[in-house]
Amino acid sequence: MSKRFFRFMTYLAPIPTTAHPISRFFPFPAMAVDVPTMRHAPRRQRRMLPAVWMRAGTSKGLFLHQRDLPPQREKWAPIILAAMGSNDSDPKQLNGVAGATSTTSKVAVIAPSERPDCDVEYTFVQVSIGSPKLDFTGNCGNICSGVGPFAVDEGLVVVPPGAEHVDVRILNTNTGRVIVETMEVDEDGHYVEDGDLTLPGTRAAGSRIDVAFEKPAGSMTGLMLPSGQPTEFLHIPGTIVRPSADVTVSLVDAANPFVLVDSRSIPESIKVTGADSAFFLDFIEAVRCRGAVRMGLAADLEAAAKTRGTPKIAMLSEPALTIDSGKDIPDVEVTAFSMGKVHGSLQLTGAVCLASAICTPGTIANTIAKKAAQYRVATVARRRGRERQAVADGSTLV
Repeated sequence: MSKRFFRFMTYLAPIPTTAHPISRFFPFPAMAVDVPTMRHAPRRQRRMLPAVWMRAGTSKGLFLHQRDLPPQREKWAPIILAAMGSNDSDPKQLNGVAGATSTTSKVAVIAPSERPDCDVEYTFVQVSIGSPKLDFTGNCGNICSGVGPFAVDEGLVVVPPGAEHVDVRILNTNTGRVIVETMEVDEDGHYVEDGDLTLPGTRAAGSRIDVAFEKPAGSMTGLMLPSGQPTEFLHIPGTIVRPSADVTVSLVDAANPFVLVDSRSIPESIKVTGADSAFFLDFIEAVRCRGAVRMGLAADLEAAAKTRGTPKIAMLSEPALTIDSGKDIPDVEVTAFSMGKVHGSLQLTGAVCLASAICTPGTIANTIAKKAAQYRVATVARRRGRERQAVADGSTLV
């Protein structure tokens, strides 16, 4: 992972304009007029929130110390929504620092960990765009990759003298899973930003960060295959697509729960509209909601529609038979979706989940990428480039 970040103080609760009574003036003093006493509304105090605004992987978000927020999580919403620009339901988030996309409307809250095997604890928050809502379900792998550098530079992790690299052990409170990040540090113990590593989905270069997910299976459901089946069908009724369709999916929970869809089972009438079309996105959302119920993450379709962050969903396809000189031939092609729109790349947790699915017999990913499953290393083609995922052993994915 590579990134760029800067520190700043964001101002919350701006002072409102004081409303004054309007005096009416008459051209002739024909009668006495009682002028009401003017009373000034009390001024609201501005609050300063120390923060780091950082690109992490292919996402960008606000990084906060938990100590700067109220102890009760239910009181975080007014502060975070105001900082990001979602408190007034503005789809452009102009009153905040967020960027009006799902990949730039994210928050990481970090604190020292009380667990002896972890350095810090991190809570991920997905901030809704156009509505004042926060989603605490699931993790974000890209934002997670910025937690290590934040912890090092903010003094939450002590770097041994003379060290050139440091491991930061992170407990993600959303899933209860541990992530280990290895990064380069300078002679003063600060994270080294500059480097020549680039990622599909961003043109900026930076230093390398290795991210390893320990025991990622069952992050929210407790099971790698929550339904007990590696592959199954989800029925989409004729009210959504005509004729009705049975879509082939693999419901996999590793790092984050995902609905992995076999593109071959999507009706041609939907495919031809393109992945960015409203018809296609509505169809994908219908599949996602039914997958949520099947995985036990939502009681019904209505509840599933209200929590768009989990499960996530991606469409898998057999790779096109093209060979680019100097590039790895892909084992599988993936189109990911995020918060109702096409994802510009692929979520890092999606890469973990996909790698895990490839190595799980009977899943769609395993069927498409059989050779990759044998060697436990896969090359994945996505909308913006390619990347390699590897299963290091039975419990860790990197």
